[in-house]
Amino acid sequence: MLLDLLDNETLAKLFGYLSIFCWIIVFTPQFYENYVGKNTEGVSVTFLLLWIFGDILNLLGAVLEKLLFTMLLLAMYYLLADCLIMGQVIYYRRFYSKRSYENEETVYNSRKSSSNPTPSSSTIIPSKSNSYSTFNNNTSNSKIGGSNNIGSSISSSNSSSSSSSSYTSNSTISNNEFSALLKKNNRLDNEVSSNTRRVIRLFFVCSILMWVGLLAGSALFFFGPNQKEVDLNQWHLLPQLLGWGSAILYCSSRIPQIMQNFRNESVEGLSLCMFIFSVIGNVTYCMSIMLDSMEPTYLLINYPWLLGSGGTLFFDFTIFFQFYMYRHSPKNNFNNISPT
Repeated sequence: MLLDLLDNETLAKLFGYLSIFCWIIVFTPQFYENYVGKNTEGVSVTFLLLWIFGDILNLLGAVLEKLLFTMLLLAMYYLLADCLIMGQVIYYRRFYSKRSYENEETVYNSRKSSSNPTPSSSTIIPSKSNSYSTFNNNTSNSKIGGSNNIGSSISSSNSSSSSSSSYTSNSTISNNEFSALLKKNNRLDNEVSSNTRRVIRLFFVCSILMWVGLLAGSALFFFGPNQKEVDLNQWHLLPQLLGWGSAILYCSSRIPQIMQNFRNESVEGLSLCMFIFSVIGNVTYCMSIMLDSMEPTYLLINYPWLLGSGGTLFFDFTIFFQFYMYRHSPKNNFNNISPT
């Protein structure tokens, strides 16, 4: 078989480059999602900030610890891609939304002015300069064609009142429909929120159990009985602190995004493909490290980077669950409804 002909070092490089490939395309679906929707409200800014700070620490730690070349490439690309997404968030929230609001306000004002009938000359309030002449003209005109003017005034008054009542009726109906939809949506919110609160409690309990089990198992692997002694002389303090800092930021970065999804009870604006490629990239990244060597000292040196990738899998699968949970969320449909 082909795998029998490849040594662990070659397989480690293959998985490393596969991880790089996944991370190169991982942000493309989210870039496209943001571009098509012209909206980044579904992306948590705290999630991106923690990710960027984690990338900075990850890059510095990888350089100081002289890790695999593929790990250095990934660290640099992580930072570049996260900064690009943050640029999208800033643009669509601060600049594009403001420009879009101004355009909508202009269109609204033009429609409003065109929908209101231009008042006739007889209803214009005269200014001080021509009030006397206007009064004389109106008086003379009324003397010449009194009955006709009265009839036309009554007809004009009736038509304007009927159009006004028709507009008011239509506006009242549309507003009533919107109010009914709003009440229905609020009722659904209350029903879903109770389920969401239970899921949040379950999420925190599972997170705590997962981390306790992961750290306890790692401690037994490295320092347990009948285990090969770890050479701590190869363990460098500063790179390890940077690596652990990046691991903590990576793992905790998903929590703001998860909580935002729970609060909104929606995953609208997020790309599912981004998290799928993230999982594949993290798994292949961990495989590239473990295939290179399973020696405890080597794994302990690389443990912060293993934890920063493998530790995020639980949170990524939580986001997968949210995509399933909110796939038929009524809020996604309700957001497209607005009063006329």
